[in-house]
Amino acid sequence: MRAFTRSYLVRFATVLFVIVAAAFIAASAFSAQSNAPVTQRADGLPVYITDEMIDTARAMQHEYGHPAGCTIAQIIQESGQGSALSVLAERDNNLFGMKWVDAFAGKHGVVGPVQWGTNEEYDGKTVAIKDSFIRFESKKACIEFRSSVFLQSSTYADNPTIRRAVETRNSALMAWGLQDAGWATDSAYAEHLVTVMDRYDLYRFDS
Repeated sequence: MRAFTRSYLVRFATVLFVIVAAAFIAASAFSAQSNAPVTQRADGLPVYITDEMIDTARAMQHEYGHPAGCTIAQIIQESGQGSALSVLAERDNNLFGMKWVDAFAGKHGVVGPVQWGTNEEYDGKTVAIKDSFIRFESKKACIEFRSSVFLQSSTYADNPTIRRAVETRNSALMAWGLQDAGWATDSAYAEHLVTVMDRYDLYRFDS
């Protein structure tokens, strides 16, 4: 009888140990998950994309025809760094890496020029340079400036691909138009934007 009791107690203790260990592992996993940095919003977009950015992009689409999905894709491509914005975007509110020209002085929402290091692609080679970028008073002002000033220059406004993108509210077409008009020196710029659009289903904002 004593041997039976000892055997029963050993089995009971073993089962109890397994249960406690499993509970500890589950609690640890939950704790680690809870402490993990949040990288996405509830709608699947990166956490640094704000409702104000989306609303302003859609307002510019309504007023100027620039597809909102491409606007958001550019913010992610130009300024997204993991779960945060780049320093240029966060400190100087320049979400699109737009460079300074003197004609921008005094425009609504523009603070002035600021110097930053950047990488440019020339003849297939990446070169590090310093250049002047626009500093804005707010991120909303930056998005408004992109549509009301930057994209109104003949370089972009007269580009046939951009015109078709505006007429059809087509973000993918807008991406190719921006590359064709020379927005970036990156030879794969449009492909990067389309990849971002596909990943986050940004076409849902093209309406």
